[in-house]
Amino acid sequence: MKSQSVLGGASVRAAWFGILSILAADAALAQFRPLRFDDDFSAQRQSCFEDNNRIACWKDRPIADHVRMSIGGDLRWRYEHTGNPRYGLDRQDRWGVLMQRGSVFADLRLGEHWRGFAQLSSSYTEGRVAGPSPVDENRLDPTNLFVEWRSAADGEGSIGMRIGVQELQFGSGRAIDAREGPNVRRSFEAVRAYATRGAWRIDAFAAASRQNRPGSFDDARSQTQALRGIYATRTGGVTSWDVYALHYEDIVARYVQGVAHERRWSLGTRVFGGRKAWDWNWELAVQGGRFGDAEIRAWSLATDTGYTFDGVAGQPRVALLLAVASGDNDPDDDRLGTLNPLYPRGNYFGDEATLGPRNFFNIHPALTLRLAPRVQLNASLDFFWRHSTRDGVYAPNGMLIRAAGQADDDSRARYVATIASLGATWTLTPGWSSTAVVAYAQPGAFLRETGANDVLSFISLSLQYRF
Repeated sequence: MKSQSVLGGASVRAAWFGILSILAADAALAQFRPLRFDDDFSAQRQSCFEDNNRIACWKDRPIADHVRMSIGGDLRWRYEHTGNPRYGLDRQDRWGVLMQRGSVFADLRLGEHWRGFAQLSSSYTEGRVAGPSPVDENRLDPTNLFVEWRSAADGEGSIGMRIGVQELQFGSGRAIDAREGPNVRRSFEAVRAYATRGAWRIDAFAAASRQNRPGSFDDARSQTQALRGIYATRTGGVTSWDVYALHYEDIVARYVQGVAHERRWSLGTRVFGGRKAWDWNWELAVQGGRFGDAEIRAWSLATDTGYTFDGVAGQPRVALLLAVASGDNDPDDDRLGTLNPLYPRGNYFGDEATLGPRNFFNIHPALTLRLAPRVQLNASLDFFWRHSTRDGVYAPNGMLIRAAGQADDDSRARYVATIASLGATWTLTPGWSSTAVVAYAQPGAFLRETGANDVLSFISLSLQYRF
């Protein structure tokens, strides 16, 4: 009965989204952003004024003097099958997992200063033998529900403040990200102030993550975690910069050392840009603070350097990604060396999302090739080691996959896994996109010596529509 109810509800939701898709089909296209409250509706507005396009007016519709409303949303279907999940440590799904995620939003503008934004999301999962995980299913909850005030732009810059439930994403998503990959996106209860002037944008915020629960309107503010920070970006012609300072607190943090109250600060910088055929995206972070009575000393470095062959068919881009994150050298001393990436993107190293960015060193060559104007191919090979042999291997959500010693003897092996991945992205028509990914992961000496010795295979197919 539960399965029929879920499937029936899914059919109703799909029908509603189909109706909305038809209504929006002929509208001038928006520039869709990863965070939907950043979408650019200027194309619809221009079409409404110049062509009297009723659908475009519906998309960015004046409803009273100095009052406008924009409506939009998205729907994503995703199928994935993992052979030997978590290298044989998790239960095997029989036929794979089918996931559906949808959202609708309303963006209300009052004059040039005030704004209200509400976005409701629904996520369902079928087929996981162990049951849905916390990032698989969330029947109906707001991912964004905030009010915003912004000063009038004077040509030099502006200031503003946003209060309420909201998604946060900064830089490359290595520290704070909305978590697009999993079925349930991440949001926060936050107060965020910002200022822009010239090439600079500065954000200051105080936030607590939302705990995702499977029911309707039952998500709640985390009672154990808090995040505060300042994030500044300077945009340049060739090279741009991010600098940030973050303070994170978790009263029940878990590491190999045990469970304790964690107070951790992070200082970081990112340099990114491009010149001619070259592009780069490098980020460095250092961390300090306290974990119970232990002192925290951790750091990370992530680099992505690419070269695009513009004169070659398919415009291939070859890239080399090198990254390292510190681990703990001794779980019995009074110092914690394990990096905490805070709230990173869920598929940090790839769509198979098996390994997280703690205690690692990896070499990751990649190739991107445009097979057609709307078809892009991505291939990569990831070689993954432990940074410290006294620390374990972690999942993307920070949970420990394998500790350094699971039996009588510790494993001193560094090599964790080799992961090969091949993916394709196809933009079918404006607003519609599809992806296909296959991956193969061979466990290294460390996983084999600690009991995770099965080869992992992964396939995913997804279809997404945005309007």
